[in-house]
Amino acid sequence: MPLPETVCGVFELAKETRETDESQFYGPYNVLLNYLSPHEERHAVVPQYKRLTQSRSVDFTTIFFVRHKMHPVFFVEDKSSGALCHISSRQEADLQMRGMFTHLFEDVVIGTLYGASAMRTKIRIYKPDRISRRLTPTIIPSDPELVTNTAPIARWNIDLLTPHS
Repeated sequence: MPLPETVCGVFELAKETRETDESQFYGPYNVLLNYLSPHEERHAVVPQYKRLTQSRSVDFTTIFFVRHKMHPVFFVEDKSSGALCHISSRQEADLQMRGMFTHLFEDVVIGTLYGASAMRTKIRIYKPDRISRRLTPTIIPSDPELVTNTAPIARWNIDLLTPHS
């Protein structure tokens, strides 16, 4: 199902800006999530700003939670537009997503809580299996003696602005 032009339009406008931080896509992701999760069905999009606990920096990240009757049903973590180009940024995003599932796992009341790591209009979907507790996509182990690409760019394989996404 292609997205309506009004939703695509806000993403196109964000892509045209010269900003390089994730805030340029806060509006478009808010519009998208509110379109997909209407408040008439008792959904609420709740942005949260979190300090990265595993990071030594003072960076904060923004996570958009979609809640239904106050329970999480989906979330998106938005990263800066330049993050997709750097192995270290993708690795950090991957670890943050995995940490968020660990944090939320016991609180989920639906069958499957999906999450998305977003960089510009590219997203990577994460999905846990409640029985096995296995999270997909599987983690690529790092090697302390090698530069290991544990989060290949090809895993951000959904472009929201393509018709088949």
